[in-house]
Amino acid sequence: MIEPISSFPVFTVKDLDAANKFYTEELGFNAVFSGDWYLHMVSASGIQVGFLLPNQPTQPEIFQKVYSGDGVIFSLEVSDAEKAYGVAQARGLNIVFELKSEEWGQRHFCIEDPNGIHIDIVQSFEPSEEYQSDYVGD
Repeated sequence: MIEPISSFPVFTVKDLDAANKFYTEELGFNAVFSGDWYLHMVSASGIQVGFLLPNQPTQPEIFQKVYSGDGVIFSLEVSDAEKAYGVAQARGLNIVFELKSEEWGQRHFCIEDPNGIHIDIVQSFEPSEEYQSDYVGD
């Protein structure tokens, strides 16, 4: 069995500077590696994300296409989705899904970053009775 010790997404994007600015100013990440072709960022709580420019000759072909914006959701959990939503509105962030509570135990909204990455800002809460049996564990 492979036993991961950490995880982070890497998005192939067109604009590393825009990613750096957005994730630093809007989400509190800091760059820990900032090269000409790759940017790696970490939040104060340890969440990591990477950004790679397309068509890098050092990378396999499967990593070279620009992220299309479809099929991936980058979720960031917060303690207060209502407060985060107010911040997003006040800062004029591109909100692509309005704040909503879901029966399965999430209150969330979605923003889009300058490279087209959808970021789901999520707060967990007790699910409705219908969904409680879907949760595994204690």
